[in-house]
Amino acid sequence: MLKKIEITYRVKCYHGEDVKRLVRKIALEQTVEVPDELAAIRGIGETIIGKTESITPTNKENIYLAVISYNPEITAYQLPQFLNVLYGNISLLNGIKIIDIKLPECFVEKFRGPNYGINGIRKLLGVYGRPLLSTALKPMGLSHSELAEIAYNFALGGGDLVKDDHGLVDRSFDKFKERISLCTKAVMRANAETGKNTIYFPNICAPADMLESCVSFAAGEGIRGILISPFLVGIDSVRYLSEKFNMIFMTHPALTGTHFHDINHGIAIDVLLGTIFRLAGADISIYPNTGGRFGFTSDDCKKLNDALRQPLYNIKPSFPAPAGGMSYERITDMATLYGIDTVYLIGGALHLYNKSLRKGTADFLNKIREVFPEEKTTTPDLSSNLTHSSCNTYANTQGELPCHIPFSNFSWQGRTPKIYKPLEHQDFKDIIRHELTGRYGEETKFDLRYFEIAEKGYSSLEKHHHEHVIICVRGFGQLICGTEKITLSPLDVAYVPPMQVHQLINESAEPFGFFCIVDHIRDKPQKP
Repeated sequence: MLKKIEITYRVKCYHGEDVKRLVRKIALEQTVEVPDELAAIRGIGETIIGKTESITPTNKENIYLAVISYNPEITAYQLPQFLNVLYGNISLLNGIKIIDIKLPECFVEKFRGPNYGINGIRKLLGVYGRPLLSTALKPMGLSHSELAEIAYNFALGGGDLVKDDHGLVDRSFDKFKERISLCTKAVMRANAETGKNTIYFPNICAPADMLESCVSFAAGEGIRGILISPFLVGIDSVRYLSEKFNMIFMTHPALTGTHFHDINHGIAIDVLLGTIFRLAGADISIYPNTGGRFGFTSDDCKKLNDALRQPLYNIKPSFPAPAGGMSYERITDMATLYGIDTVYLIGGALHLYNKSLRKGTADFLNKIREVFPEEKTTTPDLSSNLTHSSCNTYANTQGELPCHIPFSNFSWQGRTPKIYKPLEHQDFKDIIRHELTGRYGEETKFDLRYFEIAEKGYSSLEKHHHEHVIICVRGFGQLICGTEKITLSPLDVAYVPPMQVHQLINESAEPFGFFCIVDHIRDKPQKP
């Protein structure tokens, strides 16, 4: 069993430099950063300094493959320090390229990796047996309404994933919210017409102090995935956000290109966009397709595909997403090269193929199905990682919109309560809910609901990205909020923050009633 991190370097010796000395220099530079003599004086042992495992000549003069192993403890099992050990100081030197890494289970298990991976995304979409079809909302300069119209027509044509172009960035948070809300509603409208579950990925590219707010807002809109560029926002920022938000993370390779264009310098494409991005949480990794405008070879693409899909202990396999140079005529060739578990990210070629994007999308999809007959499934599974909650059951209410809703004995005129009978798959008991405002055509950003829990009843134990406020108005109850258990009395106010595990319980012999104020557009509850 592998116990150390093994890194394979392609090294070039300049001016007759001894290869063994060069490799030892790398091992020292990436750990103690002092000469051997000083390390010996300080009593620093080989458990800290990298160990040379092998040096193999290549068929190129003065070019060698060197394997150095490192104790995983020196990474502190953290992504930034791992990257520092991997290529920190030596990235400033010439003639050193990382071409492979092997990671022990004790290191990999510290990372969660993709939230959904290949199987999870297919389950959400209800699409099996063929590659997925994706496009980008572009070009920059279109109005938000025009971008939303593109998203609508692509989804109407049957496309699977529609992402923002990575250059779509708004100057203000309000503009960001406006754009993604319009695009989300457009895709939802198309999904309602087609019965499919096309997923929209807004681009998250913002200053560090706004990143989490942007992702949180997207999650609150019910958006299932985001596009993010690890080299623009920080690789560990992606890891952090992926672990905090249960969403699909599609990564973009912006700013990574300097690693790939020199055979003697950088980190190989399969290591960086494959293994490292996958550790950081990439469910889908975008990269330049061979034959496109960026000059990657089919061998580059194959190695990257393997790095994304191959077993890696607890880490889920990720979708490779080749982009660029993907015309209608090349679909068959790409099928041979990339196989089933691939996302075809087709931008300009799809938009130019037919004046009707809806028709063009359908044509591309049918061409894919000619090579990969799609497995027929039932409706998409939208419940992955979700809990069955009294908050969501039968929540789509419509009715009269009065200015006044008279109250009598904890019931409201025109607001029929929903009574829940516990079923096997439900994890709540004896709850009545009244939808008071928000589901009758009001323009509010929030919904007002009244819940009443009978003796010994309880709500589901859950968490979600949206926040809500609870106002106790009848009896007494208990709120489990994180590690706290709080007793609520009439007119007590409680706040449940985003992603806080919570539950409401009635341990008394009397009804426990409370108002709940919650965002109108919100994500579904998740299991703890």
